[in-house]
Amino acid sequence: MERLTYTAKEAAQATGCSYIQVLRLAKRSDFPAIWLGRKVLIPKKALEAWLMQQAQTPAAGEAASKTKEGDDAA
Repeated sequence: MERLTYTAKEAAQATGCSYIQVLRLAKRSDFPAIWLGRKVLIPKKALEAWLMQQAQTPAAGEAASKTKEGDDAA
């Protein structure tokens, strides 16, 4: 039977992030993580959905630079 979750180490390998970065993300309220004491589990489907959402959301720096470019045109 296929597992439904990743450990932090497995999530790091699957996403290409470092283990430490996954642990930092897991502490964020918008990141799909389940803490069991000191161990963190990340549901595979929720991680995929979170990644897709992040890919569709413009970065704060991008939005600021687009606003500045728009101001220059006026």
